[in-house]
Amino acid sequence: MDTQLQNFWKESITKEDLLRLCWLRRFKGDLSKPPARETKRKRVPTLPHIDVQTQEAAVQEKEGSPSEEEKQKDSIAEEQAPAMALSDMRPVTPEVRALLYDGFSKEDKGRYLYLKARMKKGPSEKYEYPLTSSWNYGWKIEDDVEYKKPGFGRSALVETAFYRRNGIFSKPEANDAMN
Repeated sequence: MDTQLQNFWKESITKEDLLRLCWLRRFKGDLSKPPARETKRKRVPTLPHIDVQTQEAAVQEKEGSPSEEEKQKDSIAEEQAPAMALSDMRPVTPEVRALLYDGFSKEDKGRYLYLKARMKKGPSEKYEYPLTSSWNYGWKIEDDVEYKKPGFGRSALVETAFYRRNGIFSKPEANDAMN
């Protein structure tokens, strides 16, 4: 670094300092006060009014009037649909849910037993589809893998899955010899 470049850096640093001081003098009074909050509320967009009765009447004219049984089935399905749509998880069985309300965790009952029972199921049994990309590895693995009891108490799982079919060592080449 020569003298000319050093002077350039020195001037640029002092110029930045002066600009900061000028800004501070100009806005000094505003810095001590907290920022004022807006009292205006944001306007929430609203949907246009749709007359449901006229739409239902038009649909009934096209399709014909549904029976009372169909109306009841539709109302039951509409009540259950929002709950199903909000959850990615399959519903809990009533037997497992009953464990939640039976006793206290301190006594190894209640929530403790409920969580143990839920832990026994894998993610593919609890969810409809993988929620994260890391769940794709091994999703529904129980369908693909067959577990068997080994015949003589040993298992060759690592050997068959990891090593090559024709052994660990490959065929020696002519130039593999040590000199």
